Amino acid sequence: MTDEGHIITKNPLLSPYIIKITKMWRKLGAWFWLATQNIDDLPPAAAPMLNMIEWWICLNMPPDEVEKISRFRELTQAQKSLMLSARKESGKYTEGVVLSKSMEVLFRAVPPSLYLALAMTEPEEKKQRYDLMQSMGVDELGAALAVAADLDRKRGIEPLNITFPTPNALENQA
Repeated sequence: MTDEGHIITKNPLLSPYIIKITKMWRKLGAWFWLATQNIDDLPPAAAPMLNMIEWWICLNMPPDEVEKISRFRELTQAQKSLMLSARKESGKYTEGVVLSKSMEVLFRAVPPSLYLALAMTEPEEKKQRYDLMQSMGVDELGAALAVAADLDRKRGIEPLNITFPTPNALENQA
């Protein structure tokens, strides 16, 4: 899996080889997995590779993104409607669609709150954790646990209560 795949596909030295590798791997039953948040980030030279993709996993997207995908993969009106039906509720879930020759599925990804809290990288999210660190006198993990507990409450579930042993308790075990 290559995240931010547009970075390597934009490289004029790598792009032709990626396309050749993708063709070769398909013959061997392997697939090149590429992730990007915006299909416009991929250069025109990547079009042959995008035309070969057998599995499209598309998270919720605006209508113009669906149309951009239809340049590389023929989409029926039902598939477009399915893609446009995917929703996202920040801090709760993200829906998406898997399209292949044998499957058309709408799915919902609901990551655990702690995973979300640890993965938050937006400036306002970092500030929230920093403010919690200062006000609660905790480290980054403690702040992430507090954010996760808040996310759990917003999701309507009981927050996970995690307690860590004190340094004295660890010394007594040794």
